[in-house]
Amino acid sequence: NYDDLIALEDNLNLSVDFGLFGILAVPLLRGMQFIYRFIPNYGIAIIILTLLIRILLYPLQHKSFKSMKKMQAVQPELNTIKQKYKDDPKRMQQETMALFKRAGANPLGGCLPLLLQMPVFFAIFKVLGNAVELVNAPFFWWIKDLSIKDPYYVLPVLMCISMVVQQKVTPTPTADPMQKKMMMIMPLVFGFIMKDLPSGLSLYILASTLFGLVQQYLVYKL
Repeated sequence: NYDDLIALEDNLNLSVDFGLFGILAVPLLRGMQFIYRFIPNYGIAIIILTLLIRILLYPLQHKSFKSMKKMQAVQPELNTIKQKYKDDPKRMQQETMALFKRAGANPLGGCLPLLLQMPVFFAIFKVLGNAVELVNAPFFWWIKDLSIKDPYYVLPVLMCISMVVQQKVTPTPTADPMQKKMMMIMPLVFGFIMKDLPSGLSLYILASTLFGLVQQYLVYKL
């Protein structure tokens, strides 16, 4: 227990490995503990914490979604430029940059906001993988212990389905069918990796993906 180790002093709390982003992991742990005081169910606490994280990171998500939408809009013109100047790389680059400038598109605009969110993802991953609070902590129905894998793999399967749906509705800056197929396979690979990890982690990713779909809908509709 992280708090018991702090009380024992001598830096024993460092024996809990929160990884490189421990400076973010501890506040996330505190947030989960705080929510649990009012709603004594760590599964619900994880969902609420996920929602709060999504709200805090919404400006970055908004920029990412908008940028990907712009890149998708210029894709036909970009393909035309590539075909027209395939024998003149320098001219192709000039025309491509001019197109991006006219459209206000940035090929890195969809990636950079996502990269900035990665430290939070790694931190919450460590928290949910190491928090003793989740040991023997039930959620609902078949989930009796959030610190071990889902015995029926329901959460990983739902997580995969939600990620596939997200891939379907997310604008892609590429028209390459092979790359699109690879992007669709990634959720299945991720789900296979997650199937034996703590169900609390699967619950977090499922909730985060669903909240992300709602945010994405709001960005494109407003």
